Amino acid sequence: AALCVEALIDTGLQPEQGEVLVTGATGGVGSLTVDLLAKRGYQVTAITGKNDAHDYLRRLGASEVLSRHDIEMDDRPLGNMMWAGAVDTVGRELLVWLIKTTRMRGCVALCGGTAGFDLNMTVLPSILRGVDLLGINVSRALTMDDRRQLWQRLATDLRPVHLDDMVRTIPLEGLPGVFDDMIDAAVTGRVVVDMAAT
Repeated sequence: AALCVEALIDTGLQPEQGEVLVTGATGGVGSLTVDLLAKRGYQVTAITGKNDAHDYLRRLGASEVLSRHDIEMDDRPLGNMMWAGAVDTVGRELLVWLIKTTRMRGCVALCGGTAGFDLNMTVLPSILRGVDLLGINVSRALTMDDRRQLWQRLATDLRPVHLDDMVRTIPLEGLPGVFDDMIDAAVTGRVVVDMAAT
């Protein structure tokens, strides 16, 4: 989440340029991204498939919440320009729609693919609107110095405001129930396993 926000900021994206969209907003990365962007003054629109999570996302700082079930996707190569920037954790059709509806010279940070990793679309948004796709790789791309700098930012200017609202701590024995909740798409935020509590 912090790498995505940092990447958007590094492109020069400013809050006054317009709304920033976050897909998969109730997940761990999405929730934290909403919080981090809202804290920095961005107008955040969150997309979720969980209709009972709208209040949760507003508490984190989303100014608008959209249900992914209400989004009309079509085969047009371009859509109405709506977003100055975005963070996508979902991929596939939702990512295609997002790229097609990003404004001129907008940018989309890609960091996940819960719906899949294939991308079936034209390159027209990048050619005609200059939409940039920012790939975020945290697995091996960060040096230890990069990690330390990012953690320092998370402790200072990027420090989450609503971390307690988006983290639930459980003992190891609680994992089977959480797995069931994840399969049923009933989890918001992050679940932390307290190994000392076992």
